[in-house]
Amino acid sequence: MLLMSVKEGFQALERENFLSQPNIPLFESEPASEELILSVHTEDMLESVRRSGYYEASLYSVGGMVQATEKVLTNEIDNAFVFVGVGGHHASRTSYWGGCFLNPMAIAITKVRESLGVKRFAIVDTDTHHADGTRAIFKDDGNILHICFCGGYFWDFRNTTQSKTKVCLSHVNSDEEFIQKLKEEIPPRIKEFKPELLYWVCGLDTHKDSYGTRMITERCYPKLAQIIKETADEFSNGKLVVETYSNAPAHVTEYVNPRIVDCLAELKKYQ
Repeated sequence: MLLMSVKEGFQALERENFLSQPNIPLFESEPASEELILSVHTEDMLESVRRSGYYEASLYSVGGMVQATEKVLTNEIDNAFVFVGVGGHHASRTSYWGGCFLNPMAIAITKVRESLGVKRFAIVDTDTHHADGTRAIFKDDGNILHICFCGGYFWDFRNTTQSKTKVCLSHVNSDEEFIQKLKEEIPPRIKEFKPELLYWVCGLDTHKDSYGTRMITERCYPKLAQIIKETADEFSNGKLVVETYSNAPAHVTEYVNPRIVDCLAELKKYQ
């Protein structure tokens, strides 16, 4: 399942000439330092990741997320679409599983809290599975709003604790239901919370040809992106970072990625 179609999803942006647009700069990730990794994860966990075969991909994934977060928060760019080589939301401080090795968002948040003084973040995770690692890291942090679409896919019930800032939502059975539920649930919660930056974990394993809920078509994700972007524009001053780890077949990422970037850049190429 790992690295399913990162290459194909990126190449689709090249074919559609997005990377030649003046308002879509491309930044290559630098690997995160071990010192930065250890600000969130333990030495024992890091040593295990070193032996996993995904150590380098994990370092670059973290580096890209940190870089994107910093550039958005310092107003160098309006928003960001981040390709990560491996997932992150199943990585807690001390353990990992499910194709996740380190937690790029948690590390990025820790970094900019110290370097930029930004404290308040919202994470909307529409992947199939419960983001147990992210929930475990931030379960007692009232300045993190963590909204996870995961109903029926709780692999670790210890970290499904819910509160005003830690929310689990059920999945749905069609594009139309997903779009409607996102409209109903996300903007009001983001409005009330008032984050300084909004993250969207755009998991594609909900696609009918992937390995999760298998309920959604590729046409759904660009519409979700539009709702997320409009929410960020209204309630987090446009500051939005989208994470994709391409956990679906190539034909899905080749369709979805250009349309999400089109939405973020407001090019309206597909309208």
